[in-house]
This record gives sequence, C-alpha cells and structure tokens, in this order.
Amino acid sequence: MKQARALAMILFDTYSDMEDEDQAQALATLRTVAPAVHDALVQLLVTDALSHALDARPWLACTSHAPTPDDAIPEDLPSQSGECR
Repeated sequence: MKQARALAMILFDTYSDMEDEDQAQALATLRTVAPAVHDALVQLLVTDALSHALDARPWLACTSHAPTPDDAIPEDLPSQSGECR
C-alpha cells in the first residue's frame, strides 16, 4: 500500500489540475489499471477538496466577524476548549 500511496502522491498534481471531465475519465482508466493507486489518489483528491481549519487566515479563525481597526484586543482571551487562546 505504501507504493500505491507514493504513486498517488506523484500523480496528485497532474490529476488535481485536470478539468472535471478529464479527471473523471483518467480516474476511471486508472481504476482498471491500478485499483490501489486509484483509491489512494481519490482519497488525496477528496481530502484536498474539503475545507480545513488551517485554510482560514489565523487572525480570523477565532473571530465570528472580520476585525476592524476599532476592535480592541480583549484583556481576557477565551480559554474554553476549541477557542483560540
């Protein structure tokens, strides 16, 4: 499985740059030729397509609104689990 994942990582950039129809056709072909590589590549592509907490700008990740110059720095920072400290 390590080889399949390594090959999937090599193919990732090429497949992620493809148009949707081209990607679907290439993935269908890959599935018939190398099913393990196909599965690993699909997992990488799906994971890349999902939104992640680290995709947000760090200074906006802890606020419910965009900061303005008038926003003061709070003296007591949130300490509850899941909030930034």
